[in-house]
Amino acid sequence: MRNSWLSRPTSTLWLAAALIAPSLALAQVPEGELTKVDYQLSYRSALSGYDAYKEQSVQPWKAANDKVGEIGGWRAYAKEMRQTAPTTGQEQPAPGHDAHHGGKQ
Repeated sequence: MRNSWLSRPTSTLWLAAALIAPSLALAQVPEGELTKVDYQLSYRSALSGYDAYKEQSVQPWKAANDKVGEIGGWRAYAKEMRQTAPTTGQEQPAPGHDAHHGGKQ
């Protein structure tokens, strides 16, 4: 038994009608429901706060290493970061070598 409504030309017409019908219904807007909306549009470029590259003066590496040594080396930088880091509510391990290995403090 063969269904004639499923033949290729007929099914193509049904498919076209099914795709077009919803768009026709949405195209009509009642005139009474039109409202004017006054939006204040503004544009701000994402690059407005961009600072262009500026050449920096470079000091000799020996002088830079001596200055870091006077400050206290990498430990001074680590201490500075520990003091300015936000608190997470978790207990921080006491300083020491075993602290970061999970050993006894």
